[in-house]
Amino acid sequence: MNPDAHPHHIGPYKILEPLGAGGMGEVYLAEQSEPVRRRVAVKVIKPGMDSKMVLARFDAERQALALMDHPGIAKVLDAGATGDGRPYFVMEHVRGLPLTEYCDRHKLPTDERLELFILLCEAIQHAHQKGVIHRDLKPSNVLVTVNGHPAPKVIDFGIAKAIGYRLTEQSLHTEQGQVIGTPAYMSPEQAEMSGLDVDTRSDIYTLGVMLYELLVGKLPLDPSEIPPRAVPLALREVDPVTPSARLVSMGMDRERIAMLRQTDPGALRSRLKGDLDWIVMRAMEKDRTRRYETVTGL
Repeated sequence: MNPDAHPHHIGPYKILEPLGAGGMGEVYLAEQSEPVRRRVAVKVIKPGMDSKMVLARFDAERQALALMDHPGIAKVLDAGATGDGRPYFVMEHVRGLPLTEYCDRHKLPTDERLELFILLCEAIQHAHQKGVIHRDLKPSNVLVTVNGHPAPKVIDFGIAKAIGYRLTEQSLHTEQGQVIGTPAYMSPEQAEMSGLDVDTRSDIYTLGVMLYELLVGKLPLDPSEIPPRAVPLALREVDPVTPSARLVSMGMDRERIAMLRQTDPGALRSRLKGDLDWIVMRAMEKDRTRRYETVTGL
């Protein structure tokens, strides 16, 4: 995103600086002056990206966020359209670091990482109770804010899917052959690109992947080592080792991983072996009928 090219205003909101850009939208830090003075995040569709599918997905994200009311999920404050007709919505501005980055920068012990993970699970359970599947959970979509105490907040529902009812009047569908999500954190059924057959257990798989990474600093399967076309097959066929076994296989890197958790490799392995290994691997079962039924179960 070219910082010199951003608009001065979007609706009544004064644009201060770009915060980021995705496939269909741009996000800006903005200032609201009426009825209250505060900083907000404004998400707007990119110029030229207003196809029916993009408009439907954008509106679905706005409606998904508006459905939810939870301290662990960014709130929608307003919505409208720019002068040239591009829709936008306004969210609370969440200041924080991505989940894994926060944990490593502050060298959080395993138990404190688990406390943050439990709070994240509560937010996702709220979304599921409201009939919304996230479908793109990953550390960069979960920012840890510090307001007295650290807490995770989910900031992006860009490819959320409704359960049992439609989020938007426009048709929202996955184009055949288009992978929706982030391969490193994607469930096997989501990688199959059968978009209609994804339920809340897909998010549970992804939470398992995120927990694995929080515990040992590595992903269970590294897509950078797998050709893109082979990712769906790998997710379906390759069984990752347990977190404790992964730690043992890291060689000299074990010391660094343990240090970031304020412990030593032997103690970290002992902490992982048993319940934590079992919980992670059950959440990441290839067969979703063998995963936890709900986030609360996890």
